[in-house]
Amino acid sequence: SSGINAEWPLRPGLHVQIFVALFLHEYFPRMLTFLLLLVSRISADVYSSFENVKNINHIENHLVKLLGEYIAADRARLNTLETFQQYVIDSKQYTDPDEYISYPTNQFNVIHRFAADWNNLDKWMDSQNAEIANAYDTYRSHFPDDSDLKGAVKAIHRLQDMYKISAGHFARGDPLGTINDTIRGQPFNVKALYVFTKNAYDSEDYKKCAGWGQQAFHQLQTLQEYTPQSSMWFDVSDHFAFCLYKIGNVEHAMEVTDEMLRYHPTHERLLSNKAYFQDSFLPSLGETPGVEKRSVITDPPELLNLHEISGPEEVPITYVPKIYPGADQVVLSEEEIERDIEDRYYQFWSKRVRRYKRLCKEQAPLTPEIKEQIDQLTCFYKQDTPGLILKPIKVEVVWPSPRITIFYDLVDDYEANYIMKLAQPLLNRATVHNKETGKLENAEYRVSKTAWLDIDIPADTEKIVKRLNRRMEDATELSHEYAELQQVNNYGMAGQYEPHYDMATADEKAFTDHDGGNRVATLLFYMGDTEAGGATVFIDGGARISPVKNAAVFWYNLLPNGNPDLLTRHAGCPVLAGTKWVMNKWFHVNDQMFIRRCDLDENKKEKSTDCDSALIPLL
Repeated sequence: SSGINAEWPLRPGLHVQIFVALFLHEYFPRMLTFLLLLVSRISADVYSSFENVKNINHIENHLVKLLGEYIAADRARLNTLETFQQYVIDSKQYTDPDEYISYPTNQFNVIHRFAADWNNLDKWMDSQNAEIANAYDTYRSHFPDDSDLKGAVKAIHRLQDMYKISAGHFARGDPLGTINDTIRGQPFNVKALYVFTKNAYDSEDYKKCAGWGQQAFHQLQTLQEYTPQSSMWFDVSDHFAFCLYKIGNVEHAMEVTDEMLRYHPTHERLLSNKAYFQDSFLPSLGETPGVEKRSVITDPPELLNLHEISGPEEVPITYVPKIYPGADQVVLSEEEIERDIEDRYYQFWSKRVRRYKRLCKEQAPLTPEIKEQIDQLTCFYKQDTPGLILKPIKVEVVWPSPRITIFYDLVDDYEANYIMKLAQPLLNRATVHNKETGKLENAEYRVSKTAWLDIDIPADTEKIVKRLNRRMEDATELSHEYAELQQVNNYGMAGQYEPHYDMATADEKAFTDHDGGNRVATLLFYMGDTEAGGATVFIDGGARISPVKNAAVFWYNLLPNGNPDLLTRHAGCPVLAGTKWVMNKWFHVNDQMFIRRCDLDENKKEKSTDCDSALIPLL
């Protein structure tokens, strides 16, 4: 069964029955009272007159008829509610609710049920039931709405684009592929599949529309939850046929249209579409040897490759920062950067998009020069301060340029869980600096919620935060005086942060009013393991860092001369499965003058790095 509206197409008169049930439920007691009052007026001496007895017999017949209509309609209403209840119960056959909700198809199904069903279910329920009414009043403000549903659809499409996952895998609830023959996600029903089909259609992404439409149409044909006379059957088929035509698959578009005309033979638009498709269709000169002709009506979707995720690996990045793109680190004036930006940036644009997408999926192939430099990187125990003698920090240098270091177990499980619990009630939609105004604002390219661990916190929490700050100083050897408060991020469904810099580049106004100056370094904590996706990737530097629970990744955003290190453009890839919590600590430059000293050579990079460029070609 597919939710609360599943029975409407199966029984066209059900909506009338529901209306009658609701009407009778509201007015039947009043009607009964009126009729009983009428009876009482003539019941003083009924037995003494045949006409009086005849009268009340007619009244009883009318009452029985009304009562029967009320019971029948109310039974239909209750049956529909029971069907929906069982559908929800069946979808929640899990032992670990946190694991269940960490899977993208399960996340979408929960949001879709609220937006499509629960938000309207109170109209179907007993309005006289105080417990149900109070529950709705209490929980209503927490219900996902249409905007949440649109965001969830975008999230699934984002995962599909980024990780090249077919609509069929999502439809089966299996975007990661089966492991030990176990599918952990709940499949999508026809209503959900139609939402994706319609969204892709509205976005004029006809390949994707055909892929999702194929899954929805296949369910219509096999499960037969909707009759061909229902609006759901017609809408799915109609959109599917049109999208097939738009991607050049005219033969199958005609096949679906013919199937629709079987049940709607006089539909003018369908007849017009068929004639148009026939004019556009150029049949091949004979069958291709060894290739069996497939039917979109009878063959399963896996036998028809509609190439819904084929084509160049282009990922649209909604944020295009105006920065100087070169991997070389020569010192340029702002005027030189502005003059060179247009040509240099857009020259590398498509290459950066492809690298961003590839790095999110896997580490890109390395040149022999980069491999040699990575082989020379080291790991060691850091115990060069009194606090680290008994408990040293495990350190691994994982990338040469920009120099990226991982500090393992920089927080423990208790501290990580405490911080996440502390941040939960403080979470708000993540903001970014507007590069023109320097102000904070929401952006589509950053999908997460953040909380700042303010100084106005309980004493026991302050103790933990201060202990962490001391440990951060020991690890990074940077001063904490002008550092920002800890920022905790919880990434939602397909949560991401598209390519960006942490520091202000030459043309940005961010941090101009900050006493500490620009952000000199970033320390990024992973508060938990992410099952799939969610890597931190450095687009120009070529590095890919997968989340490791309780570890922290560290890099400098500024060169020793104070100029931005343009190899530090990085991104948080969409989370495919699991949950992602991170904590950022940004150090500022002004209080580091005696810690990270400027070199006499203004073009020199980190002393431990001698490579000139880490730009990795896509092999």
